[in-house]
Amino acid sequence: MSENLFLRAVKGEKATVVVLRGKNLTTVPSLVRKLCHLKTLDLMSNKISKLCPEFFSLTKLRKLNLGNNQLEEVPEELMFLKNLEILHLFENLIKSFSPKSFDGLENLNILNLNHNKLKTIPPEINRLQNLKSLSLNNNQLTDIPKELCSLACLSEIQLNYNQIVSIPEEFKSMKNLRKLSLARNLIDVFPMVLCSLRNLKTLDIAGNFIQMLPKNIWWMGLGEFYCEENPFLKRLPIFVEQKEEVLPLKEIAARYIMNQISEEDPLYQRYVTRYPEILEILANDRECVSCGKCILSSGIDCVIFISPMKNWKTSADVKELPLETVMCSQTCFQNRSPHLFRLLKP
Repeated sequence: MSENLFLRAVKGEKATVVVLRGKNLTTVPSLVRKLCHLKTLDLMSNKISKLCPEFFSLTKLRKLNLGNNQLEEVPEELMFLKNLEILHLFENLIKSFSPKSFDGLENLNILNLNHNKLKTIPPEINRLQNLKSLSLNNNQLTDIPKELCSLACLSEIQLNYNQIVSIPEEFKSMKNLRKLSLARNLIDVFPMVLCSLRNLKTLDIAGNFIQMLPKNIWWMGLGEFYCEENPFLKRLPIFVEQKEEVLPLKEIAARYIMNQISEEDPLYQRYVTRYPEILEILANDRECVSCGKCILSSGIDCVIFISPMKNWKTSADVKELPLETVMCSQTCFQNRSPHLFRLLKP
């Protein structure tokens, strides 16, 4: 497109909104430098593979749509767009980020990188301190960098259709996160760190490889929970003779100390504070689902089948959920609920 045609198409140099969808553009005309009042630029569905250096003049731009083009890298020229709030880069060929692409995007609220070829998220993403919504569906991501967890304003993260296997512990710092989508990844154990996200209202873990859910999920305050197409455990009871197990000395001592602490015994409370190595050992304790007493590691691993919460919006075909739990002894197990089963390990 010639510069004169470009100017006529955008209706003059004082334009604030320019939409040039499906015009077979291979690059952004350098005449864009004259559009100093521009606030919205929509170049979706073209053949753009790079941005022109003149992008530095678009300092008032608030919304940029470069979706469905041929970019292979998040361009460096974006660093000049100090007032940009919405950036669409979906359906490109993006494999990497220019080292400086995030440098000037401190006002960015929405970033859409769906349907690209990204394998990693660069640490520099932590520069987007005002980011509220991040979409990275249909990429090739295998993990989530801890730097992403420093974005305190994030309220929505979309990571569907990737190859993610786990969630970093740093996720617990994301106190404003309200929606998290992890559908169709490679997660085989429910990430316990998600249970600490008290403001999370929508969680989608459908189509992963999770067999059981933690009982803590019951207290997360979710409004929507999607978990279909996971290989959840089914009720297939096998009757075997149950014998009381002999507990190791370490387990006996740990249970006694933990129960004394839970009863607020001042002697034991003072004692353990003097020995941080003991506190470290006791930090991973569990609670018997029957009597409520503390267990260190030698408990009876069980699963209880419970219907989804009535206030949850979830998939219609999910009738019951297997929650992972534990019992302290054979005595408690014999007094169990009829919906609770012991896990037989090979």
